[in-house]
Amino acid sequence: MNQDARFKALIEAHQDRIYRICCCYIRDQHERQDACQEVLVRIWRSLPGFEGRSDLSTWIHRVTVNTCLSQLRAVQRSNRLIDNRPLDDPDIPPQAAPPADAALEDEVRRLHECIRRLSPLEKTLIALYLEDVDAREMSEILGISEGNLRVRLHRTKLKLKDLWECNDHEPRRHQG
Repeated sequence: MNQDARFKALIEAHQDRIYRICCCYIRDQHERQDACQEVLVRIWRSLPGFEGRSDLSTWIHRVTVNTCLSQLRAVQRSNRLIDNRPLDDPDIPPQAAPPADAALEDEVRRLHECIRRLSPLEKTLIALYLEDVDAREMSEILGISEGNLRVRLHRTKLKLKDLWECNDHEPRRHQG
């Protein structure tokens, strides 16, 4: 398979995941699209040198996360905040079926608002978790041990739960 065909197949298989990961980091739709394009350019340029030491999907996730983090650093240097505004973007492709009703849509929107309040590493952990990436692959993407990953993921889930509950207008009662 030549590079053009390989690249096209790779993008068809992973473009929605790339976009969803970019959504976790970048609020502004135009800047998010720029980040996605930059991911594609980086993949295109690096694909011939990909040696297969990790899964292709792991490598793509890593390129996507690193590109988003680079773009965020560039934005922060120019003192523009794009990451802390509430999400109001209907262009995010759903992971599965679209929300069935307005209440579910509100819940998804609220979840994205909570995710936006996490640190870059925590956003990466949640984005990968929501994409059903297994612990081994997550640890490779992030360059940390599986044990460290599990601890950080657990702490991030607790933090996200706290953000959710603080953002909730009606206090939730814990059931034991």
